[in-house]
Amino acid sequence: MLEAASQALDALKNSFPFAFFAFVPLVFIVVSPSAVNAAHEFTVYRMQQYDLQSKSYGCRNSLVNMEARTLSSGNSLARKCVVVHARDMTYERYMEAVERAMGALLIVLPQNGTTEDMKHFMALEKDLLEEQTNVPIYFAHEDENLDSLMYDVQKSTSDDAESALEALLNSATSVGYQLVTSGGQSKPQFDHSIVNIQGYLPGLGKEDQLPTIAIVAHYDSYGIAPYLSYGANSDASGVVAVIELSRILSKLYSNLRTHPKHNILFLLSGGGKFNYQGTKRWIEDALDNPTAGSETISNLLSNVNVVLCLDSLASKAGHLHMHVSKPPKDGSHTHDMYTQIEKASALEHATNTTLIHKKIRLSADTLAWEHERYSIRRLPAVTLSSLESFDETARFSVMDQRGTVNDDTLMQNIRIINEAVLRYIYNVPTDNEDRISHGDYEVHNEYVSTWLDYLASQPRPEQDMHEKHPVVTSLESVFQKHLKNVQKVSFKADKRDPEFVLYDGLQRQMSASMVRSAVFDLYLSVIIASYVTLVFFAISKFSVVRGMATKLSNFQKIKTS
Repeated sequence: MLEAASQALDALKNSFPFAFFAFVPLVFIVVSPSAVNAAHEFTVYRMQQYDLQSKSYGCRNSLVNMEARTLSSGNSLARKCVVVHARDMTYERYMEAVERAMGALLIVLPQNGTTEDMKHFMALEKDLLEEQTNVPIYFAHEDENLDSLMYDVQKSTSDDAESALEALLNSATSVGYQLVTSGGQSKPQFDHSIVNIQGYLPGLGKEDQLPTIAIVAHYDSYGIAPYLSYGANSDASGVVAVIELSRILSKLYSNLRTHPKHNILFLLSGGGKFNYQGTKRWIEDALDNPTAGSETISNLLSNVNVVLCLDSLASKAGHLHMHVSKPPKDGSHTHDMYTQIEKASALEHATNTTLIHKKIRLSADTLAWEHERYSIRRLPAVTLSSLESFDETARFSVMDQRGTVNDDTLMQNIRIINEAVLRYIYNVPTDNEDRISHGDYEVHNEYVSTWLDYLASQPRPEQDMHEKHPVVTSLESVFQKHLKNVQKVSFKADKRDPEFVLYDGLQRQMSASMVRSAVFDLYLSVIIASYVTLVFFAISKFSVVRGMATKLSNFQKIKTS
């Protein structure tokens, strides 16, 4: 018995037919996708989706369960998800893919893009944001897995074969991927609350009889993918300026010798990127429905001299623009503030201040600047910005990140605004060459940088800015440290006739599962059938096969000896 087993083992080891039967299954195991490489997951970020004043914007679909393709593959892209590098995508190529019935789009963002890459993507971003589409559009950060996926997909769909046989072999050995997103269809967030944070510094005297200055900014960010939108310049820079001004002015207001006879009202509003919904509701509550908010705030806003809206203060060095809805008249509070800003800019010796007049277009879908919300209600308001135009692409881009912010420009513009406000509330003549903001009343550069680092280190889309969000609670805490009567005031859209509707499902997991082509399945079926036939023949004719194996084994022994 042992001798027979030994002979069988020798025959298996030393003869081709028996070894072949054991070797073929091992080949199939090796060429099959491994458990590790067969699928992987990565985070994807969906394009904006919202409704504003009954008009729909952005991407209206979120489900993906499709095979990956590149733009260069085939004529039809129906039920296929196009995967493309951001640097290779243009609006023209997007429209071409839509005409080819593209099922979904995944745009891969570079890890370390050049300045040209950023400009290219911002141009694409602006065009796509103007589109309403039913095609699910997602974005993902580039990594080794995605690079490998794109290489495999490109290879499997390439038309570079020199012959039909080579094309057939390529299709048999190529690897494809099935892309599937987690979660269901996106749903409206009817219970989402927009949060405003307010506080003030009371002037010396009876508050309701004193003039008021309001200093405001919106804290939410915006871009084509909400959860990739950091808004470092627009409008983290404006928020940081409001915080620093509240810190400096609180010192003046806490000292009887320097306590001015002006109230200073501060507001950090939510929903700024959605046509300034937070500001709109704040003004309505203060002027039309004081009982809904703070009666004190209502009194202060009713007696406001000028509202300073701070937006994008850190982009262009040496520039600070005052945007207005109509040119200020000589002797008006707005004109006085502008002359003080001009004087403060002159004291900096490096900044050009310009007055830019733009009429409010009530027929437009959205307002250009935040001050227009106040101007519509006949409140004197201006926007201070380093940007010359409201439609600069960087204001609405995921490329507005910490590395694009010019810290020196931000510090300088905060110093100018701080000096101008101090000169205004103390009624300093414009021919006075002395600086008011010195010593304890100077801008603290490290404090400003720390706050900018914090705000620009995380996305701040309005869809995520609830009352207990760390950013919202941090802003409330810093206001409480410097201001009086600090409040968080939240509100929801009217469900019967909502002015705005936001949607969920903007950040998901996408799985990429490896799949083989139909030709590979055909080849595999033929090989398996052949293998089974050989096994059947070997079993049914075992004595013949054993004899052949024995002869072959003996022949090999004679040859080696």
